[in-house]
Amino acid sequence: MGDEEAKRKMSKLINYLMSRQDSAPFREPVDWKNLELFDYPKIVKKPMDLGTVKRKLERNQYENVAECAEDIRLIWTNCKTYNADGSDFYLLAESFSKRFEDRYKKIEAEFDVGGESKKSASPNKSGVSLDVKARFASSLFRLSGMELGHVLQVIDLKCPNALEDPNPSAAEKEGMDDPHCEINIDALDSRTFAELDRYVKEKMLARTTGEALDDEEYIPKKQRR
Repeated sequence: MGDEEAKRKMSKLINYLMSRQDSAPFREPVDWKNLELFDYPKIVKKPMDLGTVKRKLERNQYENVAECAEDIRLIWTNCKTYNADGSDFYLLAESFSKRFEDRYKKIEAEFDVGGESKKSASPNKSGVSLDVKARFASSLFRLSGMELGHVLQVIDLKCPNALEDPNPSAAEKEGMDDPHCEINIDALDSRTFAELDRYVKEKMLARTTGEALDDEEYIPKKQRR
């Protein structure tokens, strides 16, 4: 009985979110073909929207409320993954995320929602949340060859064990060819990750503002011991 009441409360929360005028981008699946966002399916691996969550909840396709909450969080994560940090859509997703969490915590306090609460947002041993790492990994697909080559160069100098091939060719380092090295993001130390995350975020922001970013600022020097 408690589970059914929790799902009823969750349904009301979803209806509230969908009723907001600014929720339009999240109500239905992103129509990436008509919007000509042809890189969307490459960056967002598991699309989700409020309409889909609502239908799944009504059809009892969730084992518990926590599972439903994870799909809702995925909506905001997908939006922040695809859109540049600081952009209108990114900020809108952050706003909805906070609005959702504020109301969902009341449901958690009143009912046994099942599952592990907020597992997608929990930090790992390096202190960087899984959401942040997922956004970083997805953004790598949107970098130019030169930009990705720069990322590889930084990793090769500062954290080479994070590369599947720790000795990329000179051409790969300079971004002259499509790099074939795979990056193990979990192997990056926190300082190197923070540096690269800042670089990638500014590159993504530059795409929305049309501003150029000087890579010279980020060319690393050999670490001093």
